[in-house]
Amino acid sequence: MLKMNWKTANLSSMRVAFADTIFDLAKDDPDLYVVSVGLRPSVLMDRFAARYKTRFLEVGVAENNAAGVAAGLAKSGKNVFLCTYACFSPGINLATIKQSICENNLPVKIIGYHGGLLTGELGASHQMLEDVALMRSLPNMEVFAPLDSVETAKITSVLAKSNRPSYLRLVRPNSPKIFPSKLGFTIGQSHTLQSGKDITIIGYGPILTQTINLDIKPSLEIINCSSIKPLDENTILKSIKKTGRCLVVEDHQLFGGLGEAVAAVILKSGLKCKFDQIGVNNSFGRSSRDPLDLYRLYGLSTTDIIVKINNLMSKK
Repeated sequence: MLKMNWKTANLSSMRVAFADTIFDLAKDDPDLYVVSVGLRPSVLMDRFAARYKTRFLEVGVAENNAAGVAAGLAKSGKNVFLCTYACFSPGINLATIKQSICENNLPVKIIGYHGGLLTGELGASHQMLEDVALMRSLPNMEVFAPLDSVETAKITSVLAKSNRPSYLRLVRPNSPKIFPSKLGFTIGQSHTLQSGKDITIIGYGPILTQTINLDIKPSLEIINCSSIKPLDENTILKSIKKTGRCLVVEDHQLFGGLGEAVAAVILKSGLKCKFDQIGVNNSFGRSSRDPLDLYRLYGLSTTDIIVKINNLMSKK
């Protein structure tokens, strides 16, 4: 069975998984480049920079320039990863990403670290809660958010072969490692982590682990939607058609996130169901040494999820 208790689960780091994977991929890909924005130690690129000196570009605190440099490298045929905090990219350089990368449909892979309230004590300035909405809105841009470190490595390997612009959202702290190692990752596909018949739970990232093995009566079907754009509409609609109820859970603003994307899919299909979502409701973050305290404060905790589930089950 999958585990969801953060205190007893096997925890691991998405940042480490990405750094190890990109280092290994660079051994066989002489065109793989990393562009950094003054945060090399924090994004764990020290080993890459030391081993591949000519393929690591440190542009300093210059986010717009970094996106332009990454676009230029991609235009010349390089396989480029742009690595920095999500609050800086796309938080600061969205216009350059749009004009230099997306309008030219260049395969720059933008890695946004420290997504969501899980950023913890760094507070509102670094808790990027709008990145999925921003990147979903850009033509040509694909958007991904792994469940854990295992899926991070799988997605990174796939994106290294992609010829499209993409955004990968990573979280700061260690989180439960629950993605089945035998599963692969395919752009545009979701994974059903747990089968059920009463309610469909859809989400991405570590917050989704809070829904695994809940000790409640309703039978939950849990879908890991790590491919946010393109979205696996078929899997989502098939599950909701079975359960008749849907709850979307995400560590992101309610506006513009996965919840709105799923709601649009349901409306377009004409499928009738009971729908609700959990996310940050039109608020900025706050600082906390324990990020899970922020989940409790903002209504994203396991208790809040159970309340939402019970409310949906009570609706006829």
